[in-house]
Amino acid sequence: MSTRDFTIKTNVLKRVAKEEVFYTKEKEHQERRIAVMVEKDPEDYEIKKQREVLEETMDMFPDVERRRKAALQDLSNLVMNASPDVKGSKEYEEARKLLEASE
Repeated sequence: MSTRDFTIKTNVLKRVAKEEVFYTKEKEHQERRIAVMVEKDPEDYEIKKQREVLEETMDMFPDVERRRKAALQDLSNLVMNASPDVKGSKEYEEARKLLEASE
C-alpha cells in the first residue's frame, strides 16, 4: 500500500460528502420552490413536475449514504492496516483526521 492509496480513498470520501451536502441543499431549494408555487397557484401543473424533481433528489439519499459508508469503511481499513513506513506521511495523517471528523 502506498500513500497514493490514502490520497485516493481520502478524496473519494470527501467527494461523497460533498455530494451529500449538494443533495441536501437541492432538497431544501426544491421544497421552498414548491411552497412558493403552491402559495401562488395550488392548481398549477408545474407543481407536479417540481414534486417529481424533488422525489428524484430524495431518491439519491440512500445511494449517497451507502457510498459514504463504503468509502468510510475502505478508508478505515486502509488506516488500520497501514504499514509503519506510511504512518508518518501527510497522506496518512490527512486520512486519519478525516476519519475522526467523519465519525
